[in-house]
Amino acid sequence: MPLRTPLYEEHVSLGATFMIFNGWEMPLKYTSSIDETLSVRNSVGIFDVSHMGRLFISGKDSLRFLQLICTNDVDVEIGRGRYTLILNGKAGIMDDDTVFRLSEDRFFMVVNAGSRDKILSWLNKVKIEKGFNVEIKDETINTVMVAVQGPRSKELTEELIGKLDIKRYRIAELLFQDSPVLVSRSGYTGEDGYELIFRDVKKGITFFREILKGGAKPCGLGSRDILRLEAGMCLYGQDMDESITPKEAALESVVSYEKEFIGKESLLNRVPDKIRVGIKSKSKRSPRHGAKVIKNGESVGYVTSGTYSPTINSGIGMAYVRPDLSSIGTTLQVDVKGDLIEVVVSEMPFYDTSKYGWRRVKS
Repeated sequence: MPLRTPLYEEHVSLGATFMIFNGWEMPLKYTSSIDETLSVRNSVGIFDVSHMGRLFISGKDSLRFLQLICTNDVDVEIGRGRYTLILNGKAGIMDDDTVFRLSEDRFFMVVNAGSRDKILSWLNKVKIEKGFNVEIKDETINTVMVAVQGPRSKELTEELIGKLDIKRYRIAELLFQDSPVLVSRSGYTGEDGYELIFRDVKKGITFFREILKGGAKPCGLGSRDILRLEAGMCLYGQDMDESITPKEAALESVVSYEKEFIGKESLLNRVPDKIRVGIKSKSKRSPRHGAKVIKNGESVGYVTSGTYSPTINSGIGMAYVRPDLSSIGTTLQVDVKGDLIEVVVSEMPFYDTSKYGWRRVKS
């Protein structure tokens, strides 16, 4: 039986279409994925992300422990977060995660739903082998997590929680109806927004209902996938896995070579034979996962993600190609069921960041 989040009955009452995603029965869409995507880009939407793993790591060795586990430097001020990778000993990516510092020796980590068991086992393995004095608590099942995303996310969230004086990639404990809630200014859409974690499940359900009344559109995993791809964000297990290194995934920006971390030596010695790039179709036709990338009749890579982008009215995707073909502006073709689609290597995010996304110019 698939797992269900505490908001499952809410989704049923809203007429959601469901799908199984990494062992969870989750809403795929409520109306249409394109409508939900545009609602987030232009207004505000809310996602149930309770399937994501929520781990709390504490103890006197928690910082040293996470510095070894994570590629990024998580020795940050209290309340600040970092996007990071976790590598195996051969520099393969085990997961991509966010880590927030709650106090001197207490951290909050969000891991991918499909990686939760693996990462928990890895953390405990390293803890035991290295003798770290840390406690690792998995709070996934007994909490609610939602993401309010879009240019109106601050407005609607403040109506329910009060003033939000939180900078991007920061976290704070606030109150909703006298109940504690962790609120981070983060998300997986490229837009400004907040992710909220409720220990009181009933309060989480109430918040979901109230923000819908306030005008937020319920959004499913279909639109979430379009939004993250438009923003150039990877989906673990599809755009990267343990066979891929941070160099190949074009994610060295979240690798801190100034410190030690598991996989560092292997990573320094690995020379990438492929690079992740964004590709944009010259039409509405979209690249598809697994499709071959072609240059001058020769296979030079493969597509990992592809979709139609309603924001830019074009097909978009991610692919791994030979390093010599990874420059912006390189023209390629994608073989979709025997038809060759013309694409060009493009910057990510794919949209105009002055008009869309958290960096947009405010009017």
